[in-house]
Amino acid sequence: MMPFFVRNTLKIKEMFFILTDKRLLKCAKMVSGKGKVCDVGTDHAYLPAYLVKNGICESAVAADIADGPLRSAKATLEKFELLSKIELVKSDGLKEVNPENITDVIIAGMGAETISNIINDAEWLKNDVNIIVQPMTKITFMRKWIYENGYEIVREEAVTDNDFVYTVMVLRYSGYHIKINELSENLGKFDFSKDESKNYVTRRIKQLSDISEGIKKSGKSNPVLLKTEEVIKKMNDILDNEYNVTVGDVYDIINSISPFSTQDDWDNSGLLVGDKENIVTGVLVALDITNDVIEEAVRKKANLIISHHPIIFRPIKKLSSKNPAVKMVSAGISAICVHTPIDMAVGGINDIIVQMLKEKFEIKDVRPLIPLSENSDAGTGRIAELSSNEINAETFAQKLREIFGCMVVRYTCPEKSIRKVGICSGSGGSLLGEVMSEKCDAYITGDVKHDIWIDAYNNDIALFDCGHYYTEKIVVDYIVKVLTANLTGICIQASEACRDVVSYVFGVEEK
Repeated sequence: MMPFFVRNTLKIKEMFFILTDKRLLKCAKMVSGKGKVCDVGTDHAYLPAYLVKNGICESAVAADIADGPLRSAKATLEKFELLSKIELVKSDGLKEVNPENITDVIIAGMGAETISNIINDAEWLKNDVNIIVQPMTKITFMRKWIYENGYEIVREEAVTDNDFVYTVMVLRYSGYHIKINELSENLGKFDFSKDESKNYVTRRIKQLSDISEGIKKSGKSNPVLLKTEEVIKKMNDILDNEYNVTVGDVYDIINSISPFSTQDDWDNSGLLVGDKENIVTGVLVALDITNDVIEEAVRKKANLIISHHPIIFRPIKKLSSKNPAVKMVSAGISAICVHTPIDMAVGGINDIIVQMLKEKFEIKDVRPLIPLSENSDAGTGRIAELSSNEINAETFAQKLREIFGCMVVRYTCPEKSIRKVGICSGSGGSLLGEVMSEKCDAYITGDVKHDIWIDAYNNDIALFDCGHYYTEKIVVDYIVKVLTANLTGICIQASEACRDVVSYVFGVEEK
């Protein structure tokens, strides 16, 4: 007799393969339909058989670490005449799986730590693969691991089966390493218009409440208890449609990744327009707050703008109706500006540039150009070393133009061989002295003044000006990802109106 979750209603050659295992069905619904699926820990190969037999994917790989499950899988595939379309592979996770043409990977029915190890061991999953996971244990660990290791949850759904509520997640590699808060660890990325999502959260609240009661009975009042009770309250408010995100909540998230206390003395980062108690209806993220960006926020009903550059930088001696800060107050829009703190932060702009360079070059030994404190990974700028010095400045400039998507890259010393590179986003010309003292071959920055060019040339430094806008606009997507990972119930968007306002004319190179 066939297992309870596989049944046939017609002759074997004519039938569709039908699953009644709700966890596997939910995984099947998450498949992209773009091509080839790999099922890790396939057991009897029921899931890949269902996917291929029902035309959800063209072909599949059924992988398992043990011979017994693979024999059972082969029997299933023989019965349904699918051996030509589904490859059987003995593999510890994905180690022996050929990644060619695989668009989707499913890892279901395992513990979170096992799933995370399998993903961590397969670098090729970072190449836009649709990853579907269904962890059986340590769900909060799973969510934290996903974001901290450069992945993100793009979809999450709950499924109830035999009085258990499971979660199925779709992951994609984003390249951003993000810390999520306790609420996001417990809440996930569910659609709360669905009953199963509410059921999942209700059960999680019960689990947390039991933990809270246990702590109370022990007579130990501690920060863990207070944080747990705060999370429980927010989760109950979400279920009751009474949860509101405030400007202060968003400020705290930004402050957690790039502490405002680390800003340079000349900077003006923080909440510059509005009050922390204001309820947020939508968030727009931009490099600069221009009047165009404010008009976009009004159209999109976003009453909070997060920007990199401060909307108020120098002392304001008079007010005009054209002043962006005045326009924001009139429109009831708040502004949080995070300038030098996110330049210096671990995972901030300069680390993002390093990650972008790693997509083109093999890089090692990354450290701050000017550490925030002794042995700190945070600080102004970065120094990175290429694995070889086989690239010259001219070729490097061409690669930088591809990386930043800028109109033009200005540079010196075309024949200079490059190994050790200094990096500072935005306008970092004043740090050329520190770059030279570190004996760097090259320096990537923007807004370079004439005297800095001359100093770099005289000291045989390949200096690259990739533009202030282009070396910093990359922060917008990062902030959107951070807020999306840590907030629920509000729309967070990157500004479409924020752009490079400079136009370029290209002429004949001077001889």
